[in-house]
Amino acid sequence: MNVDLRQFHQVFFEETLEHLDTLERVLLLLAHEAPEREQIDALFRAAHSIKGGAGTFGFPDLAQIAHLLENSLDRVRRGQIELNAPLIDVALRAVDLLRRQLAAHRGQGEADPAALAALPTLLRQAEAPRPAPHAVAGTTVPAASTQPRAPGAALTLSYLPAAAAPETLDALLNTLLDLGELDILESGEPGGRWQFTLRCALSPEAVSQRLRGLLPPGEFTVEASREPDAVATEPSPAYGFFPGAPGAPGVSTTDPAPAAVLPLHATPPAAAETGATLETGSIRVSVPKVDLLVNLMSELVINQAMLVQAAQGLDAMQHARLLLGIEQFERHTRALQEAVMSLRLMPIGFVFSRFPRLVRDLAQSLGKEVRLETSGEATELDRGLIEKIADPLTHLLRNSLDHGIEARAVRRAAGKDHVGTVSLQAYHQGGSVVIEIADDGAGLDRERILSKAREKGLLVSETMSDEEVWRLIFAPGFSTAREVTEVSGRGVGMDVVQKNVHALGGRIDLESRAGQGTTVRLRLPLTLAILDGMAVMVGDELYVLPLSLVVESTQPAASQLRTVAGRGRLVQIRDEFLPLLALHEIFELVPRHHDPAQGIVVVVDCDGHRMALQVDELVLQQQFVIKNLERNYRRVPGITGATILGDGRVALILDPAGLARRHRSALAQAA
Repeated sequence: MNVDLRQFHQVFFEETLEHLDTLERVLLLLAHEAPEREQIDALFRAAHSIKGGAGTFGFPDLAQIAHLLENSLDRVRRGQIELNAPLIDVALRAVDLLRRQLAAHRGQGEADPAALAALPTLLRQAEAPRPAPHAVAGTTVPAASTQPRAPGAALTLSYLPAAAAPETLDALLNTLLDLGELDILESGEPGGRWQFTLRCALSPEAVSQRLRGLLPPGEFTVEASREPDAVATEPSPAYGFFPGAPGAPGVSTTDPAPAAVLPLHATPPAAAETGATLETGSIRVSVPKVDLLVNLMSELVINQAMLVQAAQGLDAMQHARLLLGIEQFERHTRALQEAVMSLRLMPIGFVFSRFPRLVRDLAQSLGKEVRLETSGEATELDRGLIEKIADPLTHLLRNSLDHGIEARAVRRAAGKDHVGTVSLQAYHQGGSVVIEIADDGAGLDRERILSKAREKGLLVSETMSDEEVWRLIFAPGFSTAREVTEVSGRGVGMDVVQKNVHALGGRIDLESRAGQGTTVRLRLPLTLAILDGMAVMVGDELYVLPLSLVVESTQPAASQLRTVAGRGRLVQIRDEFLPLLALHEIFELVPRHHDPAQGIVVVVDCDGHRMALQVDELVLQQQFVIKNLERNYRRVPGITGATILGDGRVALILDPAGLARRHRSALAQAA
């Protein structure tokens, strides 16, 4: 029976990435604390599952790496060696290598055969032949097994089974893996000959002696051979219950097949080991299916708005009955919307989990000691935001380590702990998710920022508030670094971070105190699909403002209006003068009211700064389905997207931060 296992590759890739995340997370945790048996077992299970899946689906390079890592972890588990810092470093390198090889199989990178060839030596060097202080009590191992096996010569093994016996082949492979390193595994047609290349310190006669109790005479041969030139890294024919099954149509049956494998079971390795998936009752759903469900739900919201509008033309009795039905429809639609949108939500821990490794490696390269503290990993965010927020967070963390945290000597001189602290937390606030990146470093240097701003020709003054000074670092090309390094100093970063956050409908705030540290706060919407908004009328056009940014609305008196040179029109709201932007001027419309005192002023929050927008009328507050304008047209400054109204009209969704940038640019050009 021939089975094409390529249909299962995507599931294997996803499960392998989950196991790699587990390996990296636990290894980084054990770099700072004594290992517990449960943690070592978790590492072993992850490597074991990767090896089994790779062997089954035809990825011998992945199986070989996982097998080497599994062997080392097994020695740690038995108390033969210690999980020390050098071994953790090499294990992390093995995880990185697995990621690279996996990416190569997915067509997203290139394999690294040199790193694969060097891994066994690195592991042997890292494995100290002394008992581990945290060994499991009551475990005894023969002394001879504590010595790493020498690679030895290459042997060629040929195996021709007399009958289909997966359990016999399974036992053979596990025996060979215990003897040495399996680099190449080839299979013929079902019931045909299998050939292996084994490197071990034993002679062909000694290996034959080991196999005689396992295989009937005449079914196998063992002889010396030359070393293979390279380790195969391409996906190969299926292995397991289906020897010789083609990996792809037209592929020769002598193509390389997998190396190391687990005992073959009817249950996938991950499920057999943990059963976690069954306990949580979760299923894998493809992203396009979820997106389709979200789109259908969005159309339902539009239909609801159409019904509400159509009801306005009915007589009183029909109108009342229809409104009652619409209220129930709205209630059910809202419940359906919340349920559907929850399918797109992911814990932000998926992003946070990559940062301990980043902080560890970067701190080592900078010669600093840094402790990363995370909280709120269970906070959920739209998967579209999860994917796009990783890069801004990475840049902010790198800035905290490079610019924020001081060197050990400087921290000691300032009376601080020589180990710096960077905290990363997420939490819900109102209808938004807030992500904070804070450090206990030197804080921002006000005078240096002002000096750099003057060098770049920016308009600054000593009377500027700290908050206004901090925002200067978001100017394109702005950097206070004294020298350019691999980490930072080129002035490319914070402006890009701000643009990316704005593109997601969010905002970014800064707080800093000299000598105490800096906090960067990102405020993001929960989802990119549905928006709670306020519809406003400007002339004959309808626009939508994100409700989360609306502070208040008012009709100002003439005495509250001012025009100031260099700042344009201002409106006084209590004790504060705010910039006043007339939307009819920005979009070149004919307004109902030219005079702001006759119209409505909506105060909005833009990255911690308030400004006022002049409109003709407030229409309604409701949920709006966001349609991507850039995908269907092009990017328009001051516009984040569009929405379809109940009467079929299209309304633009405004970006107050973008409007503020347009306003400042216009003032600068006028000056």
